[in-house]
Amino acid sequence: MIDLRQNKGFALSIALLFLFLIVASMAIYTLVVINGNSQANRTANGQKAYYVAEAGLVDAYQRITQAGVNTFPSSTCVNASIPTGCAVPFIPAAGTDNGVYQMGATNGNYAVSIVFNPAPRTNYIITSTGTYNKISKTLQLQIIGASVSKWAYWSQSEINPQLGGALWWVGMPGMVMLTDGPVQTNGQLNIFGNPIFFDPVTESNLPVVNGVLGNVPTSNTPNYFFGTANNPNGNGSDPNFIFKAGITNDAPPIDLPPLPTLNAIQTTANDTISGVQQGLVLTGASQVTFNPTGTITVTGNVVSAACKVITAYNKTTIPAPKNGVIYVQSTSTIPKCNSQAKDGNATVQGTVSGQLTVTADQNIYLSGSVAYNQDPRTNPASTDMLGLVANQNITIVEATAPTQLEVAGVMMALQGSFQVDQYWVFRGNASTAVMDQYGSLINYACGATGEMDMSGNLLGGWNQIQSYDDRLGTTMSPPGFPPYVNNAGDGVYTKFTNPVTGIRGISECIGGICG
Repeated sequence: MIDLRQNKGFALSIALLFLFLIVASMAIYTLVVINGNSQANRTANGQKAYYVAEAGLVDAYQRITQAGVNTFPSSTCVNASIPTGCAVPFIPAAGTDNGVYQMGATNGNYAVSIVFNPAPRTNYIITSTGTYNKISKTLQLQIIGASVSKWAYWSQSEINPQLGGALWWVGMPGMVMLTDGPVQTNGQLNIFGNPIFFDPVTESNLPVVNGVLGNVPTSNTPNYFFGTANNPNGNGSDPNFIFKAGITNDAPPIDLPPLPTLNAIQTTANDTISGVQQGLVLTGASQVTFNPTGTITVTGNVVSAACKVITAYNKTTIPAPKNGVIYVQSTSTIPKCNSQAKDGNATVQGTVSGQLTVTADQNIYLSGSVAYNQDPRTNPASTDMLGLVANQNITIVEATAPTQLEVAGVMMALQGSFQVDQYWVFRGNASTAVMDQYGSLINYACGATGEMDMSGNLLGGWNQIQSYDDRLGTTMSPPGFPPYVNNAGDGVYTKFTNPVTGIRGISECIGGICG
């Protein structure tokens, strides 16, 4: 006989096993579905967090560009992969916005930190962490500002208001002016014979009337003294020979902002870190000699806001300022001095070792050659660089300058010219009286550096040979130089990190835990 109790027990065990398997399968299925949904939500939230972080980058980028020549200091946040402990993010600011974006039923927010560096050119590292539903994404963007030194030569006009007429680029058997590097003028080039421009040239052909740039081109070509011809060895100018890389006529004008530029450099000269001034500010007419050892020899005064002389230098050799920026201001800029003197003039010469910028409220005078201790043309590793910025003119003092004259640096005469004070004094012919002008020349109006006869023979001054410092076209510019500002007043920046989007993710945090 068969024991039915055992069979019933066996059947019940089988049934329970099947029931367990069904329940387990359902539990596993439910878990898979939940995990799948969770993963999908994490992916979706991660994508939204990415977009929120990207919005933070855009926010910071727009604020920086719209600041023009003003720079943003570094934020209080540490530029780590995730700016944790950033109690007061630099952007967004409490009085501006709260960094909250509405996405569906959930708020996303971002925190942004900025690290500013003035060298080798104004640049920023922006770090933005976007959080959405406890999932965070961090993106980072590095941008570097374009510089006014991007041109080998720039002018607002080729008509000099002090001389009352056109100044000429000369190319004749007795004298040939050579220029390499990009050239931009808002005016019209005046061509005498066949000077040579090795790199692209753009001109706007706009007139300047009473100091104001017009908006109607006066011509669609340069002003050729002898007219044009197809043979550079005959009469007339041959544009194909002159403009080796071509010329663009009636190009949009490119303006410079004189006063903001001066103000920004002066602010840099007054910068302090832990109570120590990083630049040097002199008041009244001053002299600075650059020494190949990296020091400077100074004659001039440091004056307090109460118009008291704090430090008097008299041919005193001192270390170069920590940030390399020297500013010479007029006594009239200090109210307590009760002065109307326009004496913010600097006289410079010497051999630059390191990086320096000298800026003057009025004029800069070159009493001799200015050269680099390590010439980048023979030593590509050289980091020597000089900036000279004058509100008015940058002038060669003919009486003290050598016949073989070297002028290295970025020169910017914001409302005047680069010129020779007695350009009519004979110093030799075009092969002996040579000015080697290396770097970049930015002046409001073209200035006179020499005088010639109708055959192109040099009668006075120097035969000016211009060559561009290629380092200025990449990342370098003199210390304290503000970023280039376009005609709309916005800074112009290059995005470094990614050639397509300019951004890259550097970390991901989920629920506050970073992997």
